[in-house]
Amino acid sequence: MPNDLIFSPGVDLITENVAVVMQDRPVIGMSAWLSDALTSAKMAQRDVQLVTPKSSKLTWPVRSTLFKGAFSKWVVTGEDGEYFDGLNGVRLKWNGDMFIARSAVKPGEQSSDLHPDYVIQEDPFGQLQFTVRVRHKPVDSLVLGRVAERLFTTATGSGPAGWSTSEPVTQPWSPEALTEYCRDRAPEPTWLILAGQPGAEFRPSVGTLEARRTKSGVDETVTLAVSQPGMEFPGMHKVGEWIDEIADDFELVSAMVMGSYGEADGTYAPRFLGMACPIGLAAGNEAVRASSLTEMLTVEGISKALAIGPSHAPAVWYPIGDGRSPRDWETYATLMKKLIPADALAGKR
Repeated sequence: MPNDLIFSPGVDLITENVAVVMQDRPVIGMSAWLSDALTSAKMAQRDVQLVTPKSSKLTWPVRSTLFKGAFSKWVVTGEDGEYFDGLNGVRLKWNGDMFIARSAVKPGEQSSDLHPDYVIQEDPFGQLQFTVRVRHKPVDSLVLGRVAERLFTTATGSGPAGWSTSEPVTQPWSPEALTEYCRDRAPEPTWLILAGQPGAEFRPSVGTLEARRTKSGVDETVTLAVSQPGMEFPGMHKVGEWIDEIADDFELVSAMVMGSYGEADGTYAPRFLGMACPIGLAAGNEAVRASSLTEMLTVEGISKALAIGPSHAPAVWYPIGDGRSPRDWETYATLMKKLIPADALAGKR
């Protein structure tokens, strides 16, 4: 169980809306202290604002998990002593309760007041990012982690090296031990960090695994970020083959693959890295059953949607782009309108 927010060792300041965590390390990982701060803040209905110097970098678990709240920010101290947002470069100020954009903007608009430390001219490295969700039957023989093994091996050249509840990863890779840990925590969800194999022969990689009991079974969601040589990404049809292999062996709920950018070692610096862009998306058999395969294969702007997985329970892979073109988000938006109709969204409100 997490500490009460006031007792969380990683929290330096608590206000009405946020918990402020100050870190001064070269690499900020999802340490036990930071994980406790995030969970404690969530229970106290507060977001986390992480304050670091410009020299700090974030790992994938931190960057992809910590900043989901409305007031969550990566607050970076520039060389001039001013603050800026490490994710978008906007200058920040402290208003007595939390860090906010220094320039006043209308709701929903982005400030153009960027800090010069954020827009330094250095070529980034490609980061291939996966989010894959599968559903298992809740049986005693269930073993989690096999999807992660498949993704890591395909994208990096080797399966995961280990798993843990925080960084650095401490447990050697064992799907059986990982499954037992998740089972002991059920019906509470479990979120874990997965580490790729070290060594020059493998691409730097790190991921996460979440196991969550649902009415339909056990959902396992795996994310993975893999450093690429230079700024090149695998083709969308090649990636589709990888997702097809998963759909053949597991009940695929969804998959999203994007091209993004970061550092050569797989971390993320507080500087402009370009926009993450879609490579492809998969809709599982549940979505296909709600419509028809013929209908699901027809999407404006996507000419080569492909049925994947077993023929008796097909999923669909939608190749979208090369992972580098922001205009591909327009195709993604068209696809999402088809997969999630407006009346379905209205019903959730």
